[in-house]
Amino acid sequence: MKYGLLYYKDTDNIGDDVQTYAQERFLPHVDYLVDRENLELFTPNQKEKVKVIMNAWYIHDVLNFDISPYIEPLYISMFLKRIPYKGGITIGTDYLNNNVLESLKKYGPVGTRDVHTKKVLDSLNIPNYFSGCMTLTINKLPNVKKEDYIVVVGLKDHEIEYIKKKTNRKVIKFVQDVERGSFSNESWDERRKRVEDALKLYQGAHLVITTKLHCSLPCLALGTPVLLLYDNSFAENEDRIGTYLSYLNYVKREEFLNTEIDFENPKENSTKYIELREKLEEKCKEFINAEIKEEPLMEVEEYNNCIKRSRAMRSLPLRLVTTLQETYEKECEKSAKMYDEINELKYWKDHYEKLYKETNEVLNNTVDFKLKRFKNKIKSTFTSKKNRKFKN
Repeated sequence: MKYGLLYYKDTDNIGDDVQTYAQERFLPHVDYLVDRENLELFTPNQKEKVKVIMNAWYIHDVLNFDISPYIEPLYISMFLKRIPYKGGITIGTDYLNNNVLESLKKYGPVGTRDVHTKKVLDSLNIPNYFSGCMTLTINKLPNVKKEDYIVVVGLKDHEIEYIKKKTNRKVIKFVQDVERGSFSNESWDERRKRVEDALKLYQGAHLVITTKLHCSLPCLALGTPVLLLYDNSFAENEDRIGTYLSYLNYVKREEFLNTEIDFENPKENSTKYIELREKLEEKCKEFINAEIKEEPLMEVEEYNNCIKRSRAMRSLPLRLVTTLQETYEKECEKSAKMYDEINELKYWKDHYEKLYKETNEVLNNTVDFKLKRFKNKIKSTFTSKKNRKFKN
């Protein structure tokens, strides 16, 4: 039996590698690395099925989301995003093509990571259940001592300064977000070590405070007190991170600075997650031990040729849409610039017309005033002469 380890080759988040790390312990051995962004491009060395645990966030390359026929999948702990807009077009769930939908039905029911995914699959009539996140199954690492430091992940500087003022313990900032593709050329052994270093940091901490799902859930599994700062300013988070609020100690992020928190004696974690953990482990073990049903497969070389042609054809509409979108945006920029120029000219036109009117009024008033004074002066002079003449 051959096994593939699902990972995101060009990730920008160590959390993706934490998910890969979580599934690896269930595999008897790793024969292939399978890139979640290129599932349809996966082919083994020979015509055979390869078992893959499919827990992951799907997917950036929405136009090319398909499943290789050589993958025997366990659809569990999946996040499928409803995509509102990409490349100038509305995607929604259209990236889940018929082949993907049939595969989800065939190998289902699908284990969803959160309420968001459950709603997506319900709308498509795909059988599913809430499985929870695979990172809940992570085992504690050996020889890690508990220490006095606090780890913060995903917090802003002013939030970290607030914590430092409330405790004398050392506060360590850990960053899970990285530059996209910075791990792409590393081996999985190198990436695994980075994950283990992060997990050791979490496991040894007195307390972890985070906004990240793939920090808070591993901390439950590692037995480290964790406080989630729940940021619901993103609509998506309500159904994604909000799914786990009953499993975690949390405070709304906007209320964090005004909430009394005992950093010295943090609240113990809930054990509610253990039920999810046990069911996830059971599902994975059943999958690994199950026999693969034989089915006809295309020759690997023939499949590679077909999928390359298919990808080339699929990329044409996107390139066309992207070109049209870029042209449209450029024309909009030109129009906006012209509109601004017209508005500016209109402003100066109105300004000078107003100025002209005001100046004209002042000029007329001045002329009238001086003319009036001149008339009065003549009149006064005439009257004066007349009076003198009459007097004489």
